Amino acid sequence: MNGLPKVKINVNNDGLGQVAQTEDGVSAMILTGTSVSGGAQVGESFQVFSLDEAEAAGITSTANPYAYKHVQQFYQEAGNGAELWLMLVADAVSMEDMVSSDENYAKKLLDDAKGAVRLIAVSRKSDGSATIANGVDADVDNAVVKAQALIESYADKYKEASVIIDGKDFNGTVADLKDYSTSDQEFVSILLSNTDGSKNAAVGLLLGRLAKDPVMRNPGRVKSGSLPAIEGFFTNEQAIEELENAWDNIHNKGYIFLRSFVGRSGYFFNDAPTCTVASDDLNNITRVRTIYKARRVAYGVFVNEILDEIPLEANGKIAPALIKSWEGLVDNAINLTMTQNGEISAVRTFIDPAQDVLATNEVRVSLDILPVGYAKYITVELGFTTSLS
Repeated sequence: MNGLPKVKINVNNDGLGQVAQTEDGVSAMILTGTSVSGGAQVGESFQVFSLDEAEAAGITSTANPYAYKHVQQFYQEAGNGAELWLMLVADAVSMEDMVSSDENYAKKLLDDAKGAVRLIAVSRKSDGSATIANGVDADVDNAVVKAQALIESYADKYKEASVIIDGKDFNGTVADLKDYSTSDQEFVSILLSNTDGSKNAAVGLLLGRLAKDPVMRNPGRVKSGSLPAIEGFFTNEQAIEELENAWDNIHNKGYIFLRSFVGRSGYFFNDAPTCTVASDDLNNITRVRTIYKARRVAYGVFVNEILDEIPLEANGKIAPALIKSWEGLVDNAINLTMTQNGEISAVRTFIDPAQDVLATNEVRVSLDILPVGYAKYITVELGFTTSLS
């Protein structure tokens, strides 16, 4: 390990072998809009904590109706007090450019927020002239690739975030949709639904549900209650119910959309997949949020130990007392901030006493997180019987 003395924590994403708002829910949206005199300016980021504050900045139903719709849905779910960073961009700006590390949109917003943003959504208002590729606007997949690259560049700085891309202008042909379960963009998800029958996804609604929940909570959790919507659509302007026979197929391809349940009123999100393979531990937004929260907590503990003295035994190995101390510090920090809140099931820290810190000037730590499980599939064997004894 070279360069400045530092803590480096690598995230292992194949360990599972899978086939009220906190700072974890700080959110951001980049949306099509126009500058307002004395208020929001195109290309400039700003922070609000309520719909009223957004309106005071010019995000109103008259001055910026498209952005207003998304911000309104965000606060319907997240509630007043939720921290939201916003940036308006001209209608010519693609989502690919919004999230590109070569452009000053998402990059500028993340920098302005000083690493606080954990969830970010981008949406370009559909004008009906999209070039379709993979069943949606070609801009969607381009944005997925650029968003992954952008967040990867911030992850090493402990400023990672999950990105929601508007799956706009769906052509209605499920077979055309790209199968993102074969991709490797674990920081990015695509939303394919809305509540108003338009060609844009309700990114503010999904962002609001994620923002108000703890990191481990799936936005599709039925016990969380239905969404504030009386209708649900795909972004081809088609009602959710009209494609019910294709729900499984769309789900298996890694998209987020609205669904309903027989006997239960309202609409719910189907799940929170990310654009990556099923064998990747980070194939869901909940897993991404959970592991990176643990990473930030561990960083907060270990950064305090940079360049501290390491007492050694006569054999040159790390003193057991120090090992126990460090292991305890990390376990306690993660247990207090995550385990006790039900965000993970357990944590285990291990420091190998046999490592040669004199030769390497490096202390290697193994940090294992046992996540919570999810009742995604419930199978009941039901039948008649001649006796219950």
